[in-house]
Amino acid sequence: MRFVLAIVCLTLAGTSFAQSRNLRGKSRKDFFGGARDYRQLTKDGIQISVGPNYTFTNPKITEYSGTDANGRPVTAQVDPIGKPGAFIEIGAAHYRLKKSRVLDAWYKKRGDKGEIKWIGANLFHRLDWGLGFNYIGGSERTRFELFNPGTGASSFDESTGSFYNVYLTARVTIDRFTKIADGWHLETGLGLNFLFNALPAPKAPYAPTVAPLKFQQDFMAQFHLHLGFTRTIRRGDYLTFGFLVPAIGIYEPNRARPTIQWFSSNYWPVQFQIRWIHHFTKKSNGCNTGTPEDRKRNDEYMQNR
Repeated sequence: MRFVLAIVCLTLAGTSFAQSRNLRGKSRKDFFGGARDYRQLTKDGIQISVGPNYTFTNPKITEYSGTDANGRPVTAQVDPIGKPGAFIEIGAAHYRLKKSRVLDAWYKKRGDKGEIKWIGANLFHRLDWGLGFNYIGGSERTRFELFNPGTGASSFDESTGSFYNVYLTARVTIDRFTKIADGWHLETGLGLNFLFNALPAPKAPYAPTVAPLKFQQDFMAQFHLHLGFTRTIRRGDYLTFGFLVPAIGIYEPNRARPTIQWFSSNYWPVQFQIRWIHHFTKKSNGCNTGTPEDRKRNDEYMQNR
């Protein structure tokens, strides 16, 4: 956890000295009186995401009944409890800046009706992916009531178990942008994420119980939703604060629930993300930065917001 926090602090410190503007934004000269920023940026870049996660659980206590090894009636009341974790991910971002031919042709056919403003001529604006680690945990408390037919009395006991798993992760997400203020955009997206439990907790009960036990298989696949708020740090650098929420479980299906099954409960791991995206600069054969018209076309091409 300290490692993740250190990375977040370094990322924020490294970007706090840069001025805010979008890809078409104001030049350095406008802010500092220095030379204009005529860098030729590509539509591809690196992305680094870090942050905490938390496993949400069903707030209701589930009750199970059965008998113990001696045939005596037993009741188990199971109460799952979420725990905080953390993740880190490194990958790339690829911006789709050209209009969709299909949508563009459809809009032209609509004539005076024009475009659907909230869609525009792009189904999505960016595809990004990443590989990393995810530290996910949870706990469970069970209260047992054992009835003794001979005495007619009941006895009570309580046990608690916890787990933490270390997952190797792979993710791909497509996002759309909506401008909400100068230098700020709303990101909404969906995608796929895959998890492999590289360092699992012991797959064993923490106490004898009549509740059904289920331990998630080591490989998981899910559909997820993404919501984020992006701040333009400087031309070609962005910082996003957002959430990644598992939406549908694919494997194991678990009745399509996007949860981790452990002990007798389900745990829903939601991530809070801090993501930095940095665009690559095109290589130049010399000091020539191109004609003003070249730079204008490049800025128009790089307008992805």
